[in-house]
Amino acid sequence: MIRMANYKNILVGIDGSKQSMMAFHKAIDLAKRNEAHLHLLSVVNGEHYPTAAGYGIIDRDMYDAAVERMKKTLAKLVEDAKQAGLTDVDSSVMVGNAKIAITDQYPKKHDVDMIVVGATGLNVIGRIIVGSTAAYVIRHAPCDVTVVKTDENNQPVKVEDVIYPEI
Repeated sequence: MIRMANYKNILVGIDGSKQSMMAFHKAIDLAKRNEAHLHLLSVVNGEHYPTAAGYGIIDRDMYDAAVERMKKTLAKLVEDAKQAGLTDVDSSVMVGNAKIAITDQYPKKHDVDMIVVGATGLNVIGRIIVGSTAAYVIRHAPCDVTVVKTDENNQPVKVEDVIYPEI
């Protein structure tokens, strides 16, 4: 008999895309089955409040608006997870590089033992320019990774149905 790991801290990356929402719903099921803590993480792309030649913070407002929008989105998702039966769920929004935050910074700080990501969140142009976050997570994560490609009914989603919403 094969015994599956019992996960304690499950991290799901949320960028607002249809794939990340599918990953969120599947992460709820994983957390319920494992009686695990569910961490929702959104990373607003950009350096953490960049500076120019040591003269201080540049255009922090640019990040603040995106962070506030994602905090509101994640607060709603936390409530959705609780309504689905989870009691141990939280959310965080970071500014930085999503690949590094999801594979290194957040998992180390929160003892994450499973990461759940959508197969793709960006459009084709975005993937060419910045690469696939999911592919990076698979290669570099310190723990198991589940990549979600199907909806809640395990039906595949067409690439043309992927919409990267304005967050």
